Amino acid sequence: MPTGPRTFADLIASEQDGSESPAAVAHSSARNGGAADLMIDDTQAAVGGVRKLSGKHLALYTDVLPNPDVDDLTAAFDAAVPLWCRYFEIPVERAANWQLTGFLMEEKNRFIGAGMLPADLPPFPNGYHRGKYLWVYEQKDAYYRRHLLLHEGTHAFMEEFLGSIGPPWYAEGMAELLGTHRWQDGQLTLAHVPQDKSETPGWGRVKIIQDEAAANRGLMPQAIMNFGPTAHRRVEPYGWCWGLAAFLDVHPRTQDAFRQLRGMVRDPELTSWFQQQLQADWQDLNEEWQLFVMNLDYGYDVGREAIVRKDAQHLPPEGATASVAADRGWQATGFRLEGGTTYRLEANGRYQVGQSSGIWWCEPNGITLHYHQGRPLGLLLGAVRDDTQPLAGLTPLARPEVIGAETTLRVRTPGTLYLRINESAARLSDNAGQIDVRITRDES
Repeated sequence: MPTGPRTFADLIASEQDGSESPAAVAHSSARNGGAADLMIDDTQAAVGGVRKLSGKHLALYTDVLPNPDVDDLTAAFDAAVPLWCRYFEIPVERAANWQLTGFLMEEKNRFIGAGMLPADLPPFPNGYHRGKYLWVYEQKDAYYRRHLLLHEGTHAFMEEFLGSIGPPWYAEGMAELLGTHRWQDGQLTLAHVPQDKSETPGWGRVKIIQDEAAANRGLMPQAIMNFGPTAHRRVEPYGWCWGLAAFLDVHPRTQDAFRQLRGMVRDPELTSWFQQQLQADWQDLNEEWQLFVMNLDYGYDVGREAIVRKDAQHLPPEGATASVAADRGWQATGFRLEGGTTYRLEANGRYQVGQSSGIWWCEPNGITLHYHQGRPLGLLLGAVRDDTQPLAGLTPLARPEVIGAETTLRVRTPGTLYLRINESAARLSDNAGQIDVRITRDES
């Protein structure tokens, strides 16, 4: 990503549906019916170099040589089934006897010869699901191999127990969300937000969004929801679908409506219904999506970054004091400032902005031991945003001004004063404390 201020440029204007591209397919999933039973001869497969790994819910045939990261794939898949049941609110008893047959392929000709790769499957470079079967090509990274298996497994689970996988943005968003995982000491976590890229080698969804935003090819939620059936012939839509699902599944104003969609996947009006539920918050959510895309990094905390909004009142003649929590993103002060007026802001407080061997204490001018986006960590920032008008273009919160311990702020256009400390959205959870900011008109 470039250093210095970033623009949102085409993120607002780029509303194409992304449905057509000659680029390679990242994954692909069947949407129309199941597949005829394959006649598999285990002995013949073994002679051809294909061994069978047996789990409760997955029988996996592979020509990949034995190693722990391959041999525990059926265990990871078995661990995913009750987690899928919990997320989609399916009684676990219904899935007790559910089983898929999967194929992890290094040399596809072995599987063609063994009758395990039907000729009528479309070309796919990574993964594909149809009916009670799924196919995954071998990957160089153990994490991404397992991610693909869980991605296609999510499609298969939804098709079996929900009756459909829904429109492209939701189908691929859910498969990406629930395929992004942590597998450690035999314990599986789904919908995991990776804290560092080293956790997810080969996955790259965060980097896709970072790169697309930096190249002014960002997408707003409406454009992602408009993805057509061929959009996922490119890898980029998988990044956008993961990002949108990860955002909507955690954000406090969208989580309830988003999770209701799991019971609506057969409804052709799913997307329209969802947008209608969010209509009152749609503009605010688009603003927060801008900040999500512009500042996305591993560990991004959607809940703590959700903007704290308040009904604004005019600043009293004697001024007023607002408090800013160090462990949250942008927060409205609740005071409306007038255009063409100068204000004096004075901040004080001591707060925590991290902890390693000891607590990192900070004051409103920040600490120069660490920097975030070119400014001292913990530095108090501010922006004026007119909450009475629909947002047009880039949010002012993306271009904050330095407040620090004290400053004189010249307000050009009226609006509510918002404040926050300069901190990564991935590092808010270990912060604590608050800043008190005194706001008065500058009469000098």
